[in-house]
Amino acid sequence: MAEPDLRTNPDALPDAEPPLIGWYPVNGTRLYAEVRGSGPAVLLIHAGAEDAEGWRPIAERLTGFTVVTYDRRGTLRSGRDDWPGGGSAQHADDAAGLLEALGLDDALVLGYSSSGNIALQVALRHAELVRRALVYEPGYLLLLPDPANTHRRLTEAASEHLLGNPDDWAGAYAAAMRALAPEPEMSGEVSTMSPQPRSWYDEREVGNAETLLRDDIPILTAELVEQAELASAQADIRFSFGTETRPIFRDIAARLAAARNTIPDVLNGVGHFLYYYPDVAAEYVRAQSGASC
Repeated sequence: MAEPDLRTNPDALPDAEPPLIGWYPVNGTRLYAEVRGSGPAVLLIHAGAEDAEGWRPIAERLTGFTVVTYDRRGTLRSGRDDWPGGGSAQHADDAAGLLEALGLDDALVLGYSSSGNIALQVALRHAELVRRALVYEPGYLLLLPDPANTHRRLTEAASEHLLGNPDDWAGAYAAAMRALAPEPEMSGEVSTMSPQPRSWYDEREVGNAETLLRDDIPILTAELVEQAELASAQADIRFSFGTETRPIFRDIAARLAAARNTIPDVLNGVGHFLYYYPDVAAEYVRAQSGASC
């Protein structure tokens, strides 16, 4: 049986150069990765219920850079060896191992939501490979005013659904999202690119729901970063949030930035799902790259 075509993002640029696609042995598993262009290195890390294809429109807009997108351990085309359980440290070591396998360093690393946790850990654990880490609205839910209740709503909603519907990851994903964002405005965030808002992204997220429910929600969003370690980190780290996001994500970014004695960058017109805004995201990466491209 032929492999399904998984490179189908409707927001992809029709005239973009195709990437170099490969599977790389990293830390006891294999990671699927796509490499585009040439120039200073940029690593884009996807969050839960996502994969490399969701970040393709951002990567294609970053001409003048060597841009790496990949499927995290446990996701779609990558291996599931020793997964889940290693948290952001394992994913950060995977990201660093992938950069080394590709012969890249001095990289700008971007992550958001739970992958913001990973991008931050890459900077903390592998500063020698990082030019700058851009951490957009990281998923440190335990920094919220009522962290136990917020995280409990997420985990209980998913667990209760799976109890009656084993392996229905799509249904459990929907239940968890309702628990996190019961307010109507969160259901209205749409891609600024797709003619049919969110439809492709919704389907893709449902297909990747298991990774969110087994890894990101129970493990990554239950982590904390040591404030003293963050304050003393040698890596260049920038936190940010969007003007159209929920207050909880602004608060998390502001608290982490304060530990660095900085203030977060603000992305105008952007909500939580950064990959819905490829033009703004690419412009932000370019502005923060420290490279003359």
